Amino acid sequence: MSLDRKRGRHNRKSKRVILVSYEGKNKTEKIYFNNFSNRENDFILQMVPGNETDPVNLVKQTIKKINELGLDLKADDMAFCIFDTDTQLQKDKQINEAINLAVLYNIKIVTSCPCFEIWFLLHYEYTTGFLDNNSIMTKIKKHNEKYQKNYNIYPIIKERMNNAIDNAKRLEQFQLENGRKIHSVEANPHTNIYELIEKLIKNQHDIN
Repeated sequence: MSLDRKRGRHNRKSKRVILVSYEGKNKTEKIYFNNFSNRENDFILQMVPGNETDPVNLVKQTIKKINELGLDLKADDMAFCIFDTDTQLQKDKQINEAINLAVLYNIKIVTSCPCFEIWFLLHYEYTTGFLDNNSIMTKIKKHNEKYQKNYNIYPIIKERMNNAIDNAKRLEQFQLENGRKIHSVEANPHTNIYELIEKLIKNQHDIN
């Protein structure tokens, strides 16, 4: 669908655009969010795989794409930049710089600590214990032994989405109450993916 933004914004009948930018090497995100694409939706979901691996340059690439598409984030368009915090403390500096830059352009930062798969795990269980990538995979496999990287788990877990949203919010509150900064390596585990999910499901129709 054309994203021609030169028509009048106030008079346009086109749909809003929700841009989701992510690390290109992480195909898991693309596979998962493609499940939310539907021509009957009240929005166009624009997936943007980034060639960058650090948060700051990923945000810069997101800004470039926003300008290319002529999006208006002060109106009804939205842009989300997704990346993992991992477990190395030195990444916090990069994350903070990325957040400061994103704020200037109304880009919403979405982080998962240590990785995106924590969102999948929260569909099944609530946990506050420290996790790394391997331990998350092990926990998910206890619930779904077929799960592996780049596996479309959405059809299996979609009925548990409300549970995942509740668990993510509860986990975020737990980290805050314990003095840990969200979007940081120390807030392990956490994810604010729910913020993007709530935007998508609010305007979706007949997601399969």
